[in-house]
Amino acid sequence: MNRFWLSVGFVFVLAFTLDVLSGCSKGEKLYRVTGNVTHAGKPIPKGLIFFDPTVDGPQGFANILDGKYDTSAQGAGVRGGSYNIRVNGFDGKEAGEAPFGQPLFPEYTGKKDLPEEDTTFDLDIPKGR
Repeated sequence: MNRFWLSVGFVFVLAFTLDVLSGCSKGEKLYRVTGNVTHAGKPIPKGLIFFDPTVDGPQGFANILDGKYDTSAQGAGVRGGSYNIRVNGFDGKEAGEAPFGQPLFPEYTGKKDLPEEDTTFDLDIPKGR
């Protein structure tokens, strides 16, 4: 269990570092992605969504709060194209070394083509995931 929380902590440090670095590079146009993320139809209380490009490029990401996310708030946008989507969802009940609470499901992975424009992407992670 401690390894899990160490890896979650690493993800937060990585996300912060990527956020700072993305603020330094103004050359590439990144687009905002917003949406709702649910698990078996219910909003995910807290979590993270990552947009990993299938070709070289910057990773997009956002915090999930009450089932909603926005890459322009505590995150990084995308440039458009094909992405591997990863979602980590938690119950939101902070306890000790678990700032987001307990995991609701193993990390979800999927794929999505995103346009070269601001967009909305909603996702429901099926029960049993």
